[in-house]
Amino acid sequence: MTAYDTYDHALIKAEPTTLIWSEPLAGGGRAVVKMYRHRSLHDPLRRLAVPYRVAREFGLLARLREHAVSCPEPLWWSHGHSRVHGLHEILATREIAGAAPLAWLLRAGAQPPDLAPLFLLARRMHECGISHGAFYPANVLVETPALYSPTYHLIDLAHGCRFATDIVGTRPAMFDLLDMLRTIERMRPLEGCAQWIAGYGLGADATRRLLERLVQHRVERPWRHLHRAETDLRAAWNRVSRPAASRVPAAATQNQPGRRPG
Repeated sequence: MTAYDTYDHALIKAEPTTLIWSEPLAGGGRAVVKMYRHRSLHDPLRRLAVPYRVAREFGLLARLREHAVSCPEPLWWSHGHSRVHGLHEILATREIAGAAPLAWLLRAGAQPPDLAPLFLLARRMHECGISHGAFYPANVLVETPALYSPTYHLIDLAHGCRFATDIVGTRPAMFDLLDMLRTIERMRPLEGCAQWIAGYGLGADATRRLLERLVQHRVERPWRHLHRAETDLRAAWNRVSRPAASRVPAAATQNQPGRRPG
């Protein structure tokens, strides 16, 4: 029996290299548990900075919450090896009850929620030195008590990158904004997108330049990998040049107690 098919555990996603399920927490509420399985021994060079992918993601979520940027509470991370899953890493976060992926709402065909607060959230993420790396509607949760007052939450920062300083106005920040706009465009027309971007705080000239770049922007391979590689290099140099601002929280570099599947 695996960790996600016991009583009161709900399977969310099952893919060859990723499993996601939810399970109850002892103190109430539920945890969303994500397992990266069948991991290669030859992971990217990011291992030189933070050995485990889930440790990096845990640290990014912790930093966002430290700066009051909406995202799930990181609970614990672990790693190990099992007969069924091979080398694996696990990250648990607190479930945000009642929230749904923004992609679902955009594909539904009904009137979408106001997206200006989402771009304001992106601004706050960038101000605390984090690029998402996969800033797509599928990686944003939204609570919609009303279409005009949604609350957004950032999730799935597995491709995120930590800078020592504010990155507003930099290429990594623009990659995030362009990724979101390009992906939305594939689901519905971008009518009113200038008003959404206004939530980010760009002026008229910067907004115009951003939309001009959108025409050529691509999110497919190899472009997204090239953008992430550039972001990694810029972040590494930023941290080297600003060592005093680059300390990683201890929680992001130490293994947390957690269950390992058999």
